[in-house]
Amino acid sequence: AAAAAAAAGAAVKAAAAAAPAPPPSPELTAAWKLLKEFTRMEIKGTAQQHLGSASGRAKLKDALMLVYSQPCAEEAWGCESPPDVLMGVVASDSRLGVRALRDWCQALDLPYLPPENRVPGAASIAAVQGAVYLKYNSTTQLCYISLYQGRDRGVLLQLGQGELLGHFPLGLFDEAMSNPEPSLAQ
Repeated sequence: AAAAAAAAGAAVKAAAAAAPAPPPSPELTAAWKLLKEFTRMEIKGTAQQHLGSASGRAKLKDALMLVYSQPCAEEAWGCESPPDVLMGVVASDSRLGVRALRDWCQALDLPYLPPENRVPGAASIAAVQGAVYLKYNSTTQLCYISLYQGRDRGVLLQLGQGELLGHFPLGLFDEAMSNPEPSLAQ
């Protein structure tokens, strides 16, 4: 009897896993549309309509939080546990980059990983001079900082196997910079 109950339970779980996911809500579809539109406009340098006002930035932030919180198979984001998140932070200096990484991790409820210093000749992250790139991988727990030669600034985000979104503002989740300075010690 116990074996039959276990087999029945396994069959129910298998059927649930095989069942198609419900279609995304209209709100979720609209949030993905906004984030993709922003990304296309950001690539072209025309995203100011989303960034130029507090309400525009709030809409981006709300859309990010909605898509992050809800699975969407159509976008290759299954909300795995733990979530599979890749983040790239491009900042004018290490202090701003580490601050943005910490604030984004906090907002998305991801573990903050102090970045490993991969800058030759810099004894610490605080000693890194110039623009930086921070790479964060929630699955492998990899996080490092390196020098960056490009002009872009902001946060790139990839949820699951979906497309890359951004560059979002570094301070999107702490515009007033009211959170304390992060430690740059290694």
